[in-house]
Amino acid sequence: MERKKIIWLVSWYPNKTDPFDGDFIQRHARAAALYHDIHVLFIKQSEAQEEVEKNWKGANNLSEQIIYLPKRKGLFSKWQNYRQWKKFYTTQVDLLVKRFQPDIIHVHVPWKVGLIALWARKKYKIPFLVTEHWGIYNDVATDNIHTRSFLFRNYLKKIYKQAASFLSVSNFLGEGVNKFVIEKPFQVIPNVVDTDLFFLKENNNSKFRFIHVSNMVPLKNVEGLLKAAKILAETNKNFELMMIGNQDDFYKQWADKLGLNEFVSFAGEISYTGVAVEMQRSNAFILFSNIENAPCVISEALCCGLPVIATGVGGIPELVNNENAILIQPGNVKTLANAMATLIKDYQQFDRKRISQQASERFNFPSVGKMFDEVYSNLIK
Repeated sequence: MERKKIIWLVSWYPNKTDPFDGDFIQRHARAAALYHDIHVLFIKQSEAQEEVEKNWKGANNLSEQIIYLPKRKGLFSKWQNYRQWKKFYTTQVDLLVKRFQPDIIHVHVPWKVGLIALWARKKYKIPFLVTEHWGIYNDVATDNIHTRSFLFRNYLKKIYKQAASFLSVSNFLGEGVNKFVIEKPFQVIPNVVDTDLFFLKENNNSKFRFIHVSNMVPLKNVEGLLKAAKILAETNKNFELMMIGNQDDFYKQWADKLGLNEFVSFAGEISYTGVAVEMQRSNAFILFSNIENAPCVISEALCCGLPVIATGVGGIPELVNNENAILIQPGNVKTLANAMATLIKDYQQFDRKRISQQASERFNFPSVGKMFDEVYSNLIK
């Protein structure tokens, strides 16, 4: 295998302001770097940033370059911020093309770094491909493609049209792009799970332990999940629900009002490693979202051998099957409560070892990295 040199232009990436921003893209980069030399370039603008700061680190054929720029305020700030962002991106890509001599550019989340890829394609004749992660291509989410301007949608269409290849993390998302932006063939490359952290570990819980992990925004329907726990608690006192990801006490206070102190606990926002530990301490995972793309937390739960209760929306049905999950309708609290009761009753029917093994083989770094390798090799040929 001949290693290729690939520049990754990313719209999201973990940074000092938000360590979880696009962490799934970083895991994709680690997977691709098993087979090729990957250089990630990310520019973060923030009002909290007072001066330009450059951060560069590299290890195991993966180099990560993050530039922090001050974000201006004022009447013409939007245009000024864009010009500064573009100036730094084009300058750095110029340097990378000369020093790194890339074979191809890989764009993750095409708006708006896809604009830089268009510029580099025109100036240097370097082809680019796109991976989409952004779940705006639907009619359900409040922040969807229809809320975006004509200019946004027009440039996005141009980026996809000129991309040499289109990758998606789910069929649902790829079909959404085809429906709402442009018809273009795509290939699915799933999100990666760090199986050195997320793996099966037996536990001896005295109570059946459900776990939920999310940022708890409205589309996750945490309120409905708590209502379902309230219904279940009326007939079953031998369970607990661990909630991870809350950034304030809003839902904790709401759970208190429902009288769920005995059953529900909130851990707040914890590290990726901490999430793995909490999943290994649990018996099952729950996600009651109104819409989803390809949630990493489901793949991670499966790698830990946890059967899943989730809504059959978006890309979720692509991740699970009858042997590892119970799918329900979104918004139906009573159905969720019944599914929780059923899972407790029929828990022994789920083969946790098999669930973990199948998920780990599908979502580990080498498996996903090999998929990137095949795409790159075919494009460069």
